[in-house]
Amino acid sequence: MPSIQDQEWNRAFFRMLPLASLGLGVVSAAMGIVSLQRQSSRSHRVYYEAGQYLVAVRHPGMLHDIREFVQPSNPDVLAVYSQIGPDVWANLDFVCRNIDYRRDRGEFWQFPSETLEGYGDCEDSSILFASLIRNFTNGHVALGSYQGYGHAWCQLNGQVFETTYTQARAVPDPEDYRTFVLFDERVTIEVWSGALDDLFRVRRNEATKLSLMAEVSDATKG
Repeated sequence: MPSIQDQEWNRAFFRMLPLASLGLGVVSAAMGIVSLQRQSSRSHRVYYEAGQYLVAVRHPGMLHDIREFVQPSNPDVLAVYSQIGPDVWANLDFVCRNIDYRRDRGEFWQFPSETLEGYGDCEDSSILFASLIRNFTNGHVALGSYQGYGHAWCQLNGQVFETTYTQARAVPDPEDYRTFVLFDERVTIEVWSGALDDLFRVRRNEATKLSLMAEVSDATKG
C-alpha cells in the first residue's frame, strides 16, 4: 500500500494532468512547483532549493528568489538615487513622502519600479528604500513583526528605519520590532531556521497595525 506521502503526491500529480491541454511548458512549471513542495517542509508560500529562498508572493504559480526584489541597479531606482545622493535620511524621506500606503488584497510584493508609481504596503516601500540605499550602504529589508503583527521595514547597522511614516523620523519604539529575516540583492539571512516560513503564519491585521503605528508617529511630532 502506498504511504500517505505517496498518496498525497499522486493526488497532486493527477490534479496537474488537466494542464496538459495548455502546453508542456505550463506542465513543467507546475510540476516543478509540486516537486519543490514535496521536498520542502515549509508553507505553500516558501520554498528552498539549492541555497535559494523562493517565495510565492506575486501571481499564482510564480516563484521568485526573495533577493530578486531588491534592485539597486534598476534604472528607475538609479534615476531617483541620482537626484538624492548617498544620504540615508534623505532617501527615507523621499520614500515616506512619495509612496502612499496601500495594503494588499492577499499577498502581492511589488518590484521597485512598480512602487515608484506612488503606492505600496510595508514590504513594497521597504524594498524600494533598500534598493536606493544599497547603492552606498549595507542596509537590508527586514521581515518580522511589529507589536505582534506581520510587518516589514529596513535595518542598517542594527537601526530600524520605518518606511510607512509620512516623513522620515527615528523610530521611538525599536523594541517592538522583532526581526525574522533580513535580505538584500545578495543574501538572505534567517534569524533562525524556518523563520521565513514562520513569518507567513504571523497574524495580519493591517487596520490595527497601522493605527498602532499612527499613534507612535503622532507621538513623535512636534
